[in-house]
Amino acid sequence: MPVPYRKTPRAAETGSAAFVDVVWLEPSRTLYAGMLLMDGKGQPLEFVHNSMEAPADPLWPDDKLLPAAVAGLVHTLFDACRRDPDLIAVPAGLGSPEYCRTEIAPAIPFAQVAAEQNGMPAEWNWINAPPSPGMRAHQLAQELTRRGFLVEPFDRLRSALRIVYRDAPWHET
Repeated sequence: MPVPYRKTPRAAETGSAAFVDVVWLEPSRTLYAGMLLMDGKGQPLEFVHNSMEAPADPLWPDDKLLPAAVAGLVHTLFDACRRDPDLIAVPAGLGSPEYCRTEIAPAIPFAQVAAEQNGMPAEWNWINAPPSPGMRAHQLAQELTRRGFLVEPFDRLRSALRIVYRDAPWHET
């Protein structure tokens, strides 16, 4: 007789979530962006990255330059990615929900991840409509939550950026 066990939902095994972050290092006036694609088990599938040095231009003060640069860099990651993710997640600090909705603007389920605070668990804050129960992204989001992969992928992503951009002044962030 076979031994019963819990199988990972097929949608979580075959789907992928893209975790995206952009880090601004002011001393070098450089933005470092990365996107980590992973399946519902937390296994990495693809990593893409890019960077951009911001001009020191009084016509582009940082409060105007950074939002445009972040959106532009994120779009380069979308263009470079070889796989189509089922959902995209960004950290809450990347920008306001309205900024994310209008400037980053993916057409697939898109959420900011709110880290654990004051005893409240980490959670998805959906920027556009959350995935409906029949969508693969819905099962994928549930599986990532169950396995504790809401905040941890951003730590992994930032570690990868530190390795790729070894000469960046990371110690000052």
